[in-house]
Amino acid sequence: MKKKNLIGVIILPVIITLSILVVFSSRIATKPSDAGFWMILTFGMSLGVALTRIILWYKEKTK
Repeated sequence: MKKKNLIGVIILPVIITLSILVVFSSRIATKPSDAGFWMILTFGMSLGVALTRIILWYKEKTK
């Protein structure tokens, strides 16, 4: 069975949310009632999950 590129799979949600945030940043405000706030929150969450997965992957690899 073919091995997946795990780093690519981990980083993909971060790249997607960052690109959506950059593309639509001129159209949305960052007030909590607007979509910009939620996009920033989503980007932060995806970045946190990606960093956690990378750290866990690195620890597993070095065992």
